[in-house]
Amino acid sequence: MPFFASPVDSTLLFFRDYVPSGVSFKPEQSWASQLTLVFLHGWPMSSRMWEHLLLPLCESYRFRCIAPDKRGFGRSDWNQAATPTNLTWKTFTSDLIALLEHIDVQQFVFIGTSMGCNESLRAYQTSSRVRERCKGFVWLSPVMPYPLQTPDHPLSPPTDLWDSIIEGLRKSRSQFVADSLPGVFAMQAGNEVTLKVLEHYERIVADADSVAIEKTVSIFNESSEKELRNLSDTGSEIPIMILHGDADQGMPLEASAALIKDITPWADLKIYKNGGHGIYLTHAENVLIDILGFVQDLTPGH
Repeated sequence: MPFFASPVDSTLLFFRDYVPSGVSFKPEQSWASQLTLVFLHGWPMSSRMWEHLLLPLCESYRFRCIAPDKRGFGRSDWNQAATPTNLTWKTFTSDLIALLEHIDVQQFVFIGTSMGCNESLRAYQTSSRVRERCKGFVWLSPVMPYPLQTPDHPLSPPTDLWDSIIEGLRKSRSQFVADSLPGVFAMQAGNEVTLKVLEHYERIVADADSVAIEKTVSIFNESSEKELRNLSDTGSEIPIMILHGDADQGMPLEASAALIKDITPWADLKIYKNGGHGIYLTHAENVLIDILGFVQDLTPGH
């Protein structure tokens, strides 16, 4: 798998670049789409969280799929020790923009979950090249626009909750993650996830750098209201599809997707019954169908 050096500080970053092979297992109708799908993982996962969607979309439906590991997660380094950098949202978006230029991605769609939604929006607004080539956004369980509770936004997660999360991770990451994942996947709402699958996602989190896990929280907990309103004010109405579960305890629907819909009224909001923050897994079949439908609408002749 390929790596590239971040132009910010030469940190070595990993990405998956899946191109359809000549012979496919269980091929579906070829869409002959020139669109590339760019997947952006959430905190504290890595590109491995998308594996069960990347393979069918690439091999069965014939899309090129790009999925980077954010710095500090998966197989990407956190920073270059020789040139320490004050890491911010600008750092993450600079890494992403550089990757898309490095591999010369042409027309594409961003597919992000949680923190990845903010990342895609900020990259779009930062880079004219990204704006020219990005044809739409698919946002799963976004943590926008107000990731932290304030008097004006009481439904967002409180700061105390994030304090307890950081404390739990410091005390015993493995135990805290094992205790938390059932809630991420809303198993209390009836979603079934086997022990082996839970252990798989525990290992994904275990790959993350401990400093990255903690430092990144303060970055993605910044408000994205300005960025969303800027998007709305352009009048371009770039296609947006928002997928959100009605049982998301990490970022309630009313505090996120519903507010995004208010700011960008042309967005298509789909609510997943009994879906938690991890609908990419528990509702994977629906997510796949909705992604295909979204891309189909962007593809001439379909």
